[in-house]
Amino acid sequence: MDYYSILEVEKTATIEEIKKAYRKLAMKYHPDRNKWDKQAEEKFKKINEAYAVLSDEEKRRQYDMYGSVWGATGGFGWVDVDLSDIFEQFFGGWMGGFSSSRRRNSPKRGEDLEKVIKIDLKTSIYWGKQKIEIEKLVTCPECKGEGWEGKKTCPDCHGRGQVTYTRQSLFGVIQQTAPCERCDGTGEIFEKVCEKCHWQKRIKETKQIDLDIPAGIDNGMVIKLEGEWNDGIGTSASGDLYIKFIVETEEKGLKRRGVDLYYEIEVDVVEAVLGTKKEVSIPVIGKRTIDIPSWTQPWTVIKITWDWVKYIDKDAKWDLYITINVKIPKKLSKKEKELYFEIAKEKKINVNNHKGIFEKIFG
Repeated sequence: MDYYSILEVEKTATIEEIKKAYRKLAMKYHPDRNKWDKQAEEKFKKINEAYAVLSDEEKRRQYDMYGSVWGATGGFGWVDVDLSDIFEQFFGGWMGGFSSSRRRNSPKRGEDLEKVIKIDLKTSIYWGKQKIEIEKLVTCPECKGEGWEGKKTCPDCHGRGQVTYTRQSLFGVIQQTAPCERCDGTGEIFEKVCEKCHWQKRIKETKQIDLDIPAGIDNGMVIKLEGEWNDGIGTSASGDLYIKFIVETEEKGLKRRGVDLYYEIEVDVVEAVLGTKKEVSIPVIGKRTIDIPSWTQPWTVIKITWDWVKYIDKDAKWDLYITINVKIPKKLSKKEKELYFEIAKEKKINVNNHKGIFEKIFG
């Protein structure tokens, strides 16, 4: 038996070319598509046998060398062909009368997916909404997830799913009951492949989801949307969609570290020395009044507690840390300069005299 001729490929064919040829011929000669014509059925079996050998590197090497394959029976010419595994690989486990009823009817839960989305700092601090678009597999509306159309009662078992075989033995006539091979024990057969899903049982569908983003969501956190991903096959158990968040940690100077916020403000020397209540506009958060105590030193950090949003899974709120940058003036008015000289004189500090040239001549 020339396996290459059966699959209509050259001896130099790659594994991908062999797979492509097999898929084409398997669909063409599948018994259900040929109303169980005996010639088509035999051709179908030979196609699967050829593929079982040529798709296996070791079996193909033996076949190329000896023209046959060493099998489990201890001689040449026997090939172990698992048609169910082949169809599981290419067609989702359904192959009409040749697959086991367990494979054909076994329900399959929908697959899960993790989707990564990026959000800004403001959305992570406060509650927000975001539209996301997903492409998922849903049950085919035409065949209702069967994969085939034109369902009818199996003519071999007449809908019972089982057939009785009678054979003669040394002990007399023996009757055996077994699952019907033609309908795979279901009692039903189909006339043609579903034209919409092409026996995949599911089709792709684009869907928009309004995602609620809870306040306090942190970088790397994941939200589970139960049942929002692929539909199951033969079951209502859909897969889950996992949303993983990438969070921006800085916006216009406001920074987030873990569950706390940090911001830097500038204050005048006089404000730092004498103290003040300073109104500051903080990005994202808005206006806040900061109490600057007297004698505040440069780079002092003021902690403001329980003023911001709640952390995602706690009742406690974040803290805001304000770093005080004391601004040294680069230019003074005449009056301000006189006052600073008075302070220097009072504190007996020797300072440079920065009088201008005209001030030195006429002052």
